[in-house]
Amino acid sequence: MAEFVEKRCEDMIPELEQMERIKLFDKNEIRGIAKKLKEFEYKIQRHVKCKEDYLRYIQYEMDLLKLIKQRRDKFGITHKKSDIDYAIRNKVNLLYKEAISKFQEDIRFWIAYIKFCKHMRFQNSGNRTIVKMLQVHQDKPKCWHIAARWEIEENNNRDTARKLLLRGLYIHRNSQILLIDTFRLELDETLKNTKNNENKMQSALSEKDDEDDMPLPLKTAYVIYKEASKNVEDIKFIVELLNITKEYKAEKLEKKIVSDMIQQYAHEPLMWDTMARRELEGLVQPFVPDESMMEIDSSEHSSLRDRIISCNQVYQTAVKKIKTEEMWSFYIKCLLEINQDTESLPNLKKKLLKNTLAQAHQAKKLKEKYYLHWIDILSNDIKDENAQKKLEEILSSATENIPDSVSLWHIRLKHLLIIKKEEEANSVFAKAIQILGEKSLSLWRMKLLHTQATNPSKIEEIFQAAVQEHLEISKDMKPSYIEWAVLTKSIQAARKIYDSLCLQPPMCLELHQKMADLELMQPEIELKYARRPYEMATLQFGKTNPKVWIDYIIFEMKHGEAKKVGEIHMRAVKTLDAALTDTFITEYALIKANPDSINLAS
Repeated sequence: MAEFVEKRCEDMIPELEQMERIKLFDKNEIRGIAKKLKEFEYKIQRHVKCKEDYLRYIQYEMDLLKLIKQRRDKFGITHKKSDIDYAIRNKVNLLYKEAISKFQEDIRFWIAYIKFCKHMRFQNSGNRTIVKMLQVHQDKPKCWHIAARWEIEENNNRDTARKLLLRGLYIHRNSQILLIDTFRLELDETLKNTKNNENKMQSALSEKDDEDDMPLPLKTAYVIYKEASKNVEDIKFIVELLNITKEYKAEKLEKKIVSDMIQQYAHEPLMWDTMARRELEGLVQPFVPDESMMEIDSSEHSSLRDRIISCNQVYQTAVKKIKTEEMWSFYIKCLLEINQDTESLPNLKKKLLKNTLAQAHQAKKLKEKYYLHWIDILSNDIKDENAQKKLEEILSSATENIPDSVSLWHIRLKHLLIIKKEEEANSVFAKAIQILGEKSLSLWRMKLLHTQATNPSKIEEIFQAAVQEHLEISKDMKPSYIEWAVLTKSIQAARKIYDSLCLQPPMCLELHQKMADLELMQPEIELKYARRPYEMATLQFGKTNPKVWIDYIIFEMKHGEAKKVGEIHMRAVKTLDAALTDTFITEYALIKANPDSINLAS
């Protein structure tokens, strides 16, 4: 193996020497590159091959190529460009081939190599790889998709692409990606022919046929659509086909898809959303046998007002037929998008949005994010005299409808505190923390800040209640409590509080860390008190956390007694779980070897 690696490394020497000679890299950089390449070579020549080694090697070579380009651009070096760049590209090419040969089952290498061939314009290599990939991975629709795209984009061969897609569909009858590719290819061909022979094709496209009798240029695309809709009964897929048809302006086919969609997917919210958005775009809807199904005027609307009203009517019909949160969400999302443009018809748009939010709320189908939008609208609506009253009502209802929403409780409590309804705020706070449990930290913080600003004498009462709560709340509040005590009372008061809290479950490492920091901030460090938080941390967390022992050792080395370091080390080795002992010993050895790293200066 070593001989083989050395031979490959020797083959790289001419390119490395050239890079140094033309001053792309200096001597040290070349040594570093050579060393790195040698390491990669040894890794890929190991008896047990590893995919990641090939991926990292290839990535390194590509990064090197990019760096060379940057250096050339920066220093204006053009000499030996083709020789050096070709050598690296060729190396990557060989690495990909080796990787594909050894890991044929991993589709990542095939796809990455085809992208590489496309980027480097290695067309022949790409063609050969496509053929091999389909032999090995014909069970994967994505491979047929990649092969067809290659034929269209690189070989400009639509006939071969069509054959590949049809072969792929023969194996994967229900593959959405292949059906979409085939459908798009046929429409693309129709559009291309239309441009080449415009008069003749336009005449053919405008022929008045029966609904199922498509104009000749659209026949193939129509057959593919019919087969696709039969094999894949998925509204998202049908909508995607519709959007492609709209993109190619194949109106006859577009109307047929819309008509089928209305008949077959009347139970799907996405169908109604699609129809409503078509009304907003002013697209003429097709004839529907059951006119009561849509309950809208299908004539063409030219003005924006008419289009918005018509769009709204479709959604109104939809929420009567499909009474789900998803349907209401589609409706509100569309109205929010409409309201982004405030220059035209702002009053109409805002009115429709407000009414819809109210209706969804009444139906108890309004999502949290839309409640937040509504609350924002009401908060900013200064002109509306009833907005304040309405806001309180909505905040109350929102937290009842979505009781696990932290954001809604937060906004409700904040609003009550702003308008100085203290009693109601206290009642809402008590109810919220009971419902939210460990998720109520932000409410506790708000309560603390408000109490600190309005009634500082009550702040300790809030802290004492908070530290009794769930772990997520108490571990945040305990350190804050002793910090507050130091700032507002004294270090002696903080020590008393710490002595009480440090033994009070749930145990809190952050409390010990905060107390240790506060002790070290005192003008004169009292070892008796400063040592206590480290001792408590090791007693409560010393079995599973090597860091508490390291922190204790660093404290003794910097501020305490050096002779205690050995004792702490022995205790740590005995106490820590076996799996963590090595980690501790390694960190301890680093500190002992380089004591300056812990900043021994006090």
